[in-house]
Amino acid sequence: MSLNIPDYVIKGWHGTLLSIGVVLFSIVWNTVLVKKLPLLEGIIMILHIFGFVAFVVVLWVMAPRGNTKEVWTDFQDNAGWGNVGLSCLVGLTGPVITLIGSDSACHLSEEVKDAAWVLPRSMVATAIINYILGFVMTVTIMSTLGDLNSILNSTTDQPYVQALLNATQSRVGTSILTSVVAIMLVFGCVNLVTTSSRQLFAFARDKGLPFSDFLAYVRFPI
Repeated sequence: MSLNIPDYVIKGWHGTLLSIGVVLFSIVWNTVLVKKLPLLEGIIMILHIFGFVAFVVVLWVMAPRGNTKEVWTDFQDNAGWGNVGLSCLVGLTGPVITLIGSDSACHLSEEVKDAAWVLPRSMVATAIINYILGFVMTVTIMSTLGDLNSILNSTTDQPYVQALLNATQSRVGTSILTSVVAIMLVFGCVNLVTTSSRQLFAFARDKGLPFSDFLAYVRFPI
C-alpha cells in the first residue's frame, strides 16, 4: 500500500491486524483445509524456486552494480545502534533466517511413511537448497542496492522494496515481486503453525503442559 499510495501512512495497529489475519489464515489451513496441505506445499515450493529466479534475473539485468570493495569492506551503523559491530550483528538476523527451519519436518515424523528414510533426506535437501539460494540472493542484494540513501529513507519502510523499485523503475513490477515475498511469508507462517501444533501435541501427550488432556485430545473422523 505504501508503495502504490503516496499518501498512505503506516500505523502500528495496521501491522497488528495484519498479523492477526495471517495467524487466523494459518490456523484455518491447518484445521479446515489440513488435507490440502501436501498440495499447498508443492505449489509453494514451485513458487519458491521460480520466485528466486525472477528476483535474481531482475536484479542482475536491471539493477545498478555497487562498488565491490565498498559493498564487502565498508561497514556502517545506519540504524543508529551506536556501534558498528552491534549494527552488523543485528543486520545478520535477516540472512540467518535462511539457515534455520530445516528441522521442522522432524516434528511431523509420526505422520510420514517410512520416516526414518524420508525425514533425514528431506532435512538435508532443504538445508542445502536454501543455503545455496540464500547465499546467492544475499550476494545479489548486497551488490545491487544502488543508492543507499534512497533505500534507507524509503517511505515503504522495507529496504528491499525500494531496491526493487530502483532497479525496475516500475511500481507494477515491484508490486508483483513484493507480492511473491508476501505470499512466501504468509505460507511460511502456515508451516510454522503446522510444526508448532505437532510440538504442542507431543508435549501435551507426555503431560508436559497445563491442560495437557485437552491439548492432546485428537478427534479422529469415523
